[in-house]
Amino acid sequence: MIRLLSYFLISMLLFGPGDGKKKGKQGNALYEKEQYGEAAEAFRLGISAIQESGPGPVHAGLLNNLGAALYRSGNMEEASKAFASAVQMAASEADVARSSYNAGNAAASNKQLEAALAQFRQSLLADPTNQDAKFNYEFVKRQLEQQQQQQQNQQDQNQDQNEENKEENQDQQKSDQEQENQDQQQQQDQEQQQQSEEQEQQQQEQPDPTKLSQEEAQRILEALENEEEQLLRQVQKMKTRPRRVEKDW
Repeated sequence: MIRLLSYFLISMLLFGPGDGKKKGKQGNALYEKEQYGEAAEAFRLGISAIQESGPGPVHAGLLNNLGAALYRSGNMEEASKAFASAVQMAASEADVARSSYNAGNAAASNKQLEAALAQFRQSLLADPTNQDAKFNYEFVKRQLEQQQQQQQNQQDQNQDQNEENKEENQDQQKSDQEQENQDQQQQQDQEQQQQSEEQEQQQQEQPDPTKLSQEEAQRILEALENEEEQLLRQVQKMKTRPRRVEKDW
């Protein structure tokens, strides 16, 4: 658990421009009543009143208190910006330590661990005796290391998953290629079979020159019968004709 300072607010009983100090007091009073939105507005007006004064305790104090009001309102991002500005306007190491510490708390609450770690480090450099800053620094550091380890584990897991998916894709591609080759071979076999069947059909349809058609066989048969009839008549004529006797000389 992040340790917070008991009091964010800096007393505005400091020497400085009257309007800025006056608005700072109004903001403090509203802050104590837990009217953080109104308090933040009062602190902004005080900052505007001393805008040209540059770095100094009043300027740094108003920015720090603005960050506190925004923090209590739940606006961690704007609170971090206000605390960071307070560090820039700080006139002493104590102001730097305090505002850096508050900035670290706001950043940690906003899950910005690296920024929080940097702010706690800066607070410790300004005030090495700040035990709360030291505790929070170690706490956030462990959180950041755990987060980085989780990210690394997730990356490793994603990489393993990608490799597994890659292997599955390769296996699927190989299977698809084998299926495609199989389909092509099957198609080629079907085409060859079809060609063979067509050739066989064509051969069956062509007439066999060695075989006689029925008409040709009938004609030949009739021709043979006619020849036999003529030959028979000739023989018969030969039988009825008297045989000529040759005389001797």
